[in-house]
Amino acid sequence: MYECPSCGGNLKFDIPSQQLLCGYCQLSLDPNVVQDNSTLAEDPDYFRTNIFRCPQCGGEMIGGDNEATAFCSYCGTSNILSSRIVEEKRPSYIIPFKKTKEDCKKAFANKMRYAFFVPKEYKNPAFIDSFRGIYMPYFSYRLSQKGFVSLNGSISKRRGDYIYTDHYHLKGNLDATYNGYSFDASSTFYDNISESLAPYHIIERVPFTPSYLSGFYADTADVSPDLYFEDATELANENTYRRLKKEPAFSKYTFETSSQSPSLSNHFHTTLDGIDSTMYPVWFMSYRNGNKIAYAAVNGQTGKVTADMPIDIKRYLISSLILAVPLFILFNLWLTLKPPVLMLLSMLLILLTIFLCNREMKQIVARKNNTEDKALNNHKKSNRAGIDKKTRSQSQVLNVLLKMLLVCFLPVLALWVTILFGTPLIIPAILVCIFCIIALKQSFNMKLAYMKEAVITSIIVTAISAVIGYLHPVSDLWYYGAALLGLCSVLFNILGILKNFNELAMRDIPQFAKKGGDDNA
Repeated sequence: MYECPSCGGNLKFDIPSQQLLCGYCQLSLDPNVVQDNSTLAEDPDYFRTNIFRCPQCGGEMIGGDNEATAFCSYCGTSNILSSRIVEEKRPSYIIPFKKTKEDCKKAFANKMRYAFFVPKEYKNPAFIDSFRGIYMPYFSYRLSQKGFVSLNGSISKRRGDYIYTDHYHLKGNLDATYNGYSFDASSTFYDNISESLAPYHIIERVPFTPSYLSGFYADTADVSPDLYFEDATELANENTYRRLKKEPAFSKYTFETSSQSPSLSNHFHTTLDGIDSTMYPVWFMSYRNGNKIAYAAVNGQTGKVTADMPIDIKRYLISSLILAVPLFILFNLWLTLKPPVLMLLSMLLILLTIFLCNREMKQIVARKNNTEDKALNNHKKSNRAGIDKKTRSQSQVLNVLLKMLLVCFLPVLALWVTILFGTPLIIPAILVCIFCIIALKQSFNMKLAYMKEAVITSIIVTAISAVIGYLHPVSDLWYYGAALLGLCSVLFNILGILKNFNELAMRDIPQFAKKGGDDNA
């Protein structure tokens, strides 16, 4: 991106010295005084740069190093990335990298030290070396709250059998400013990762110049700054609310207005003073396993680490087996279970594991629908305007009928059968069926074959146990056999739980549809 004036070598930003450094003659230059040849004469608010696009996932990165053509950070594949020169809007500010790659690798290794069940690659120095420095685009909001404030408060006291409440109007002048509420401006950067990396200290930001990008990469902004305006406003209102409650003059009162009330913006006269486009430093790494990918990121300013941590299922099961042997011997010495109780216990374990599977699958649905990521969800809404309303209404009707079946019919049936036959196994059996029906519906919707098999197995084993409990056979072998089948079903369900966990810990291979950025980005 920048040639050394002494030897013609490539100048790159050196983190320890915070200078542009030539790798050949070791010449050091201030990034702010190096001549910026990328500035457009016709419009100084834009600059020319190379942008690399992955042909597989559509992810885009700004960069000046040909190393970007060998590997895509977002989908984890080795591709020849297409390159073109584009004109990008200049951000207002940038926080240069403060943590070196060695600092990043050390911080990540420390976090993985006690992560016993992560894949072995997470502790492989060669794998950790694949961290790449990327500047991520953010919107930084400036807000102010100035004016006369009036809130309702109360004090309650008990006297005998009565509670007396005095109501007050709490008044005062408010003068507050907030600068630096930041949200990532790229749909390629997941919100839960950016939130985990926060905060960034904006006191260290400097006016943007492209020379800070030399030797690193940068993502491009593709969301509107209006997307996070309400979030920034809510943060400012909640912070002011907490501070007012701690004021000595107000601390003894109970505020009658909630901290989540939408009227707080009017009470506090919250106004937007401006939005600054900024770039924040992130060390980024991807781990790909089949058609899934996990990300690890390190805050390039503070060294804070966040990572998707899937489980190595084989290592987990071996460790669990090693731990189970002494536990079995210990319980066998001090605890004796009758065969019917053992069978009942296996059914309760089936119920617990199916319940956990259901919880995980709900989270998987939320992840797949991007409901947890505001930028991705916003893109998805804009791309599904032509959805079939008839299909949606039919799905809603089926959900209502299923809920009526679960809430009304099955509990009544369970109570009637329990009264008629007097066996306590019917209640857990009915509960297992309820959760299995829900899990089976979700597994079909999400096309999770392993969960379909686990749920069907649980239903069959539960039915067998319920029949044995009703018939009350004399031989204990029936109970032990049902208990053994139940424990096998529990093991099957645990495998489903682990696979669901990995579904949540990892992400689908991204498919981005980049269509430029906002003028403010």
